[in-house]
Amino acid sequence: MDRFKSILVAASPGHLEPLTLRAAVELADANNARLTVSDVVMPLPGWRKTINVEGRVINIEAAMVKEREERLARMLHNTGDRVDAEVTVTVGEPFIEVIRQVVRDGHDLVMVGEPAVDNPGVPQLSSGVMHLLRKCPTPVWVMRPSVSRMCKILALVDPDPDDPIRNGLNDLVMELATSLARREEGQLHVGHAWSLAGEATLRSSSYVGLPGSIVDVMVHETEIARRQELEVLANQHTTESERSVHLVSGEPGEALPRLADELGIGLIVMGTVGRTGLRGLIMGNTAETILRSVRCSVLAVKPEGFVTPVKPPRRSKRKGNGLS
Repeated sequence: MDRFKSILVAASPGHLEPLTLRAAVELADANNARLTVSDVVMPLPGWRKTINVEGRVINIEAAMVKEREERLARMLHNTGDRVDAEVTVTVGEPFIEVIRQVVRDGHDLVMVGEPAVDNPGVPQLSSGVMHLLRKCPTPVWVMRPSVSRMCKILALVDPDPDDPIRNGLNDLVMELATSLARREEGQLHVGHAWSLAGEATLRSSSYVGLPGSIVDVMVHETEIARRQELEVLANQHTTESERSVHLVSGEPGEALPRLADELGIGLIVMGTVGRTGLRGLIMGNTAETILRSVRCSVLAVKPEGFVTPVKPPRRSKRKGNGLS
């Protein structure tokens, strides 16, 4: 896998998961990629930025930045493998500064760690990570401790012959999932949830008045069509021996997280697309429900041409020295 050439590891403010850093180092080495490790200090109110101690003025905000730089440098050094990565610490709103850094420095992947949830029955993502997933123009890899020793990757796709943007996103999801599975010698699963639009109404509405047998035929034909579309997409990127295809019925926001749990998936690769029209693209309700419902790691991608709504920086940023 050699798609990623500039990887940004973003610390959750003040905290960087060792698992995330190790995974980023390994991925950067495998791709011969540039690696940057970044953190963001929340700005202090003006009256708290400095303190006068016996005539000595201490810049607290600058001291926080320096302390974070040194902490990240130590963590990177302790990996024992990657000593040429760059360490940066900025001041601002964390998700905004991460996205600005992505745009400014041309990173093509953001990796961020999320700790395992306290209550496995209530999966959750922090608000900052959700903002990244919604607005970052590059793929965002949310790392969580794997529940399985075996590498199991689930590509979630939504084939649609009438939507070239969505189909382009499906191709990107399959490309990434396939290459990762091959690199890790893991299991690749391809999943899609389907339903007959308006089935409940067709069965119950006296206004429509369709016999149940007719609706049954429509359901069967829809399932056949969705399976054919799914097989065509999978065949474009893999051989039959390389993957398992899962066509599940039901609402995607419920059926797909359940599928991931049943399969013991360690990483989901999925698109986050709401409506087309790229500049106005938003994360769809289904994508957001899935992201909030799964307990495994997620690699989320945007369609080609997506433009982040985050504005360019208004001021220069402080950058730490790379390790020597």
